[in-house]
Amino acid sequence: MHLKDMQQIRESFVSRHSLLRSLADELEVKTKQALEDVPHIDRIAFRAKGVESFVAKAGKEKYPHPLRQLEDQVSGRVITFFRDDIAVVRDVLMTWFGDVEHEIKAPAIAQEFGYESEHFVFVIPDHMKSDEWQEIPDMPETFELQIRTLFMHAWAEPQHDLGYKGDPDPEVKRELAWIAASAWGADRTLNEVARKLSPQDLGELT
Repeated sequence: MHLKDMQQIRESFVSRHSLLRSLADELEVKTKQALEDVPHIDRIAFRAKGVESFVAKAGKEKYPHPLRQLEDQVSGRVITFFRDDIAVVRDVLMTWFGDVEHEIKAPAIAQEFGYESEHFVFVIPDHMKSDEWQEIPDMPETFELQIRTLFMHAWAEPQHDLGYKGDPDPEVKRELAWIAASAWGADRTLNEVARKLSPQDLGELT
């Protein structure tokens, strides 16, 4: 895109950012209500995408209409204690919101360890769109939501900062791989221990 076009996109996004923040707050409340009877949830949080982050992503050629196309202008995250509880959260939220897209992200090669998460795209409910929202053209129609365990989250967040800064030397790559494999193993082991200690409520609603 031309510099002038990007400046217009930035200004448009800045002008609607307060509406996106309000929607994020409302979706966080709604999601907490939906999951209030689900055990083993560490946290639920939503946010509106930052201006600089949006502009950087909007500048990519695959988004000719970023103000409408970018689905993570508002996004949320649910962190569970155990892997078995991801399915419970998934089923409840699909009932509440009705999914548009669902993707399980994991390393493509069995011998690799790395980023894991369940990603959803949900339609923004009409009753959450204010009159002002309805009057602005090209507002997003969807929001994103991720479901992770504590160990998935503990690896994903620092990896985002550490794993993509330049080209690490082989020793650093091995250390990153070891951390990823350790988080993967700990996540599964904790889930198995929970199955043995609390088989009656793991992966079930209370």
